[in-house]
Amino acid sequence: MPRKSKENPDSLLIFDSHCHLTDFQFAPDLNAVMRRAQQAGVREILTVSMNIPDSKETIELCQKFSGLYCSVGIHPHEADNFRSIDIQMLKDLCIEPQVKAIGETGLDFFREFSTKANQETAFRAQIELAKMMNLPLIIHIRDAAFAAMAILEEHNYFKGILHCFSDGRKLAEWAVEKGFYISFSGNLTFGEKRLVEIARSIPVDRILIETDAPYLIPRTELVVGKRNEPSYIRVTLNYLAEILNLTPKEIATITRDNARRCLQIA
Repeated sequence: MPRKSKENPDSLLIFDSHCHLTDFQFAPDLNAVMRRAQQAGVREILTVSMNIPDSKETIELCQKFSGLYCSVGIHPHEADNFRSIDIQMLKDLCIEPQVKAIGETGLDFFREFSTKANQETAFRAQIELAKMMNLPLIIHIRDAAFAAMAILEEHNYFKGILHCFSDGRKLAEWAVEKGFYISFSGNLTFGEKRLVEIARSIPVDRILIETDAPYLIPRTELVVGKRNEPSYIRVTLNYLAEILNLTPKEIATITRDNARRCLQIA
């Protein structure tokens, strides 16, 4: 158990289920970032990959810090560069014990940094890889709910996390029915009533929390405008506890247990 401290007065054990520690913004002070996370009670983290080089870097990073796991995959923004050989490269990386998921994959029809066709091709290939390796998917969906649902239905694979959930009730209900976990990031604290109501409607054994650091910093006057980092997950955790009428300790335990179960961490 962590000791009580100024940063962790209630001795929480927290799992940040999605961040990007290989992002260039962390290069100057990653050791300090990880130290602050530990002090805040964030004892387990999943750092998520964007492409093949990033996947290799995340594995190397996991070998330097305890309680750090990773996913390997190709983000929809990177899908225009996807090649069929990439799947074999990702498969080879899955032999590493720190690799707990495939992703970040999915569809982003909002920004369309890659074409819809290429996003769908890369998504389909990574679903099949996850199925082959019996690993959960880390799924990014933005303005593409119906297309993503159709592809997942077609491949009949429903193991993983809908990360940084920001869509509608229909996707949330479908995801829970199929067996997915739903993860909320700092955007939950932005005050959008629709998202709060969706969080209240999800069974607690399917809820996760994340930072998506260095992005989507929670909205509080203490941290607004700064780079996000795993220690700030406590803001989202406290907000979720309040709207679900649970204690922060209960939310920390529930979401950590959920993350460990989803990612098959013994």
